[in-house]
Formats: sequence, structure tokens, C-alpha cells
Amino acid sequence: MSTRSVIPGFRQRPLMMQLGLASAALLQPNISKVKEKGKEFWGGADGLAAKITMEKVIEGIGKYQSHPYQRPLLHKSVIWSDGQARLIWHAAKMKGRRKTAKAQIFMIPSMINGAEILDILPKERSFISWLTKQGYDVFMLEWEHMCEDQELQTLDLTIGTKITKAIEWLRHEKPFIPMYGLGYCMGGLLLAATEILNPDFFDGLVFVATPWDFSGGGKNNISTHIRNWANEGGLLKVIHQDYMPNEWLQLIFAGTDPSMITRKFSSFADLDITSDKAKLFVAVEDWVNGGADLPAGIVRQAVNDWYIHNKPASGKWRINRKIISAKKIKKPALVVIPSNDTIVHPNSAKALAKQLPNATTMTVDFGHISMMMGAKAEEGFWTPLKLWMEKNL
Repeated sequence: MSTRSVIPGFRQRPLMMQLGLASAALLQPNISKVKEKGKEFWGGADGLAAKITMEKVIEGIGKYQSHPYQRPLLHKSVIWSDGQARLIWHAAKMKGRRKTAKAQIFMIPSMINGAEILDILPKERSFISWLTKQGYDVFMLEWEHMCEDQELQTLDLTIGTKITKAIEWLRHEKPFIPMYGLGYCMGGLLLAATEILNPDFFDGLVFVATPWDFSGGGKNNISTHIRNWANEGGLLKVIHQDYMPNEWLQLIFAGTDPSMITRKFSSFADLDITSDKAKLFVAVEDWVNGGADLPAGIVRQAVNDWYIHNKPASGKWRINRKIISAKKIKKPALVVIPSNDTIVHPNSAKALAKQLPNATTMTVDFGHISMMMGAKAEEGFWTPLKLWMEKNL
């Protein structure tokens, strides 16, 4: 069982944040009226509308908190482990006379949330399960308790030591089957650096919703929020206590659009609690709230090198004193850009595609999360990805 799976009391962890952000989102447009009218505001049309909406939000949050769904206890084929990192094998489903997988896919997820989004409902809707049915061996890297592993304390150690160990072992075990590297979100940055440090590992690269240019502005941009958080002393607090609580990360991400909590829980309140749609909502929300704490060294490097100094886009990012420049990556690469992504702005991901010498750009009509679990994900993203990989075998 993954340490990120739901345990008793888990869903209570983000409760106050959800309520606080929802309240702020409802009051913000009316703040001047509240100051002007005081208690009388709540008797007027705007006040009554805000109260009704908040009641709906509270109803939705309550339904989420009490929903019976829990991620099932899965039998995981852990084929390699080292400290807190482990490699999970999802075996290809063979068809006809085929006895070996078409290719291997080494997946690197973000370190902010678990890898569950790639296998969100294992039996009903799963990107990984779909790939195995197409004949691919999928090897998922899982991080577990990063703060307890000395080789996961910095990006240099994570990429240069931990990821390198995993791929060296896998290449030794299965040397003759083509291997794709696939990085999702932050995992794409780790994939790019892994390729530069170990250019003989992969036969092709897939970057899914990967940020590369962190210079994007706008008050609701994630990059801006993280820079503001760092400038206001957040990074110093992390360094002082030697780790960043996951709740801080979730607050930063949720704070880019507080009204999202209002919208999604209001809608959830109207769902049939026994429906598949409600089950999927709960599974995704559990994943969103289920990330692990991050070591201070990881946070310090990511915030300074990426968000403050924008080193990947400028070609100045270094891992183990080696420049990680996308312009040096010659392998066939697919850059998948969700056009409705509010976490990684499309322009940020496009910057990577522009720098890669042998890149194919695939723009898909999804958001950061819906590309992995949406009803049209198979048709709109998964199948085109499979076709690209088959073309480059």
C-alpha cells in the first residue's frame, strides 16, 4: 500500500484550508459592501447569494469528507528499491504471438504529489493500465518518504544518484527492449536532467505538461505566487525547519484560484454520491491532498533555480555541475502541452519544445489533471501518444 493512500482522518487534513479559501473567494468581490453595510450586507441580495453558495460548498465538502471510497490495496510489483525510492513494474499485456513488450516506459512523476494520478482508478480509468494493454511495460518511480532518504535531499542527489541507479539497474536487466522516458510536470525537468547526465539510457523522451520557462507573470500565475511566497520569507522558513510541509504547497497552488474550491465542491454537492463521477472526483481530490513533505534542499534548488532565476529556459541550470540545456538533447522527443493547463502555463511548456532540436509538439485540449483522467483522455491524448511512440520504435 502506498504511504499516500487514504488512511482514517486523512481527508480532515485540508478541511480548514478548503473552507477558508472558499469563504475568501465568496467575500472578495463584496468586501467593500461588507465594510460599508456591516451586518446589513447579509440581509441583502448579494449577502444571501453568498450564504447560499457557501452552504452548498459546505455540503459538498461534507460529502467529500464522508465518501466511502478509498484507493484499493494493490499488489505492487516492486522490482527495485533503494532507500525511500522504489520502482513499480506494470507488466505489458501480451496479445497474439507477442512474447515481449513493444517498449519500456520509465515514468518519473512530480515530487509534489504522488504518482496515483497516472493510475487514478486502477480498474476503471488508468493511464498506466491503458498503456500496458497496448503492449508496453511501464516502470513507475515512486518517492515515498523523501525526507527520510539522504539521496533525496537535493535535486543533484535525486537525479545524479537515485534516478541514475534505478535506470542503470533496469537497463542491465532488460538491455534489448527500447526504453522511453516519460516525465509528468516536475518529472519532466528531472527527465531532461537525467538525459543530459546519462545520454545512453533512453531511446526517446516524452515530456508531459512540463514547465520550462518560469518567467510567466500575472497575479494568478503559479510562478508569481511561488516567487512572492519566497520573497515574503517562506523559503527561509523551509530552510530553517529543514523541510516543507505538503500543506504549504497545497495552499500556494490552491491560492492561485481560490474560487476553484467554491466551484468544484458546489458541483460535487449536486452529484449522486454513488455515481462513478463522484468516485472519480474523490479519487482525484485525495490525490491532490495526498502529497508528501519535501526536503528543504529540493525546495531551495527548485525555487531558486527555476522560479526565481529561470535557469532552465536560459540554459544556466546545472545538476552536478553540468549544464542542463534542452538544446543538447538530440533524441526524438514529444512535448505534450495541455492548452487549458492552469498549473503549467502552455507558454512555459512551449519553451521546452522550441529548444529541443528533435521535438514533436502535441497540443491537447485538456487541463493539467484532466489529460490523465478525463472522459476523452484516451481519444485526445493517450492514443496520439501511443502512435508517436510506435512511429519512433
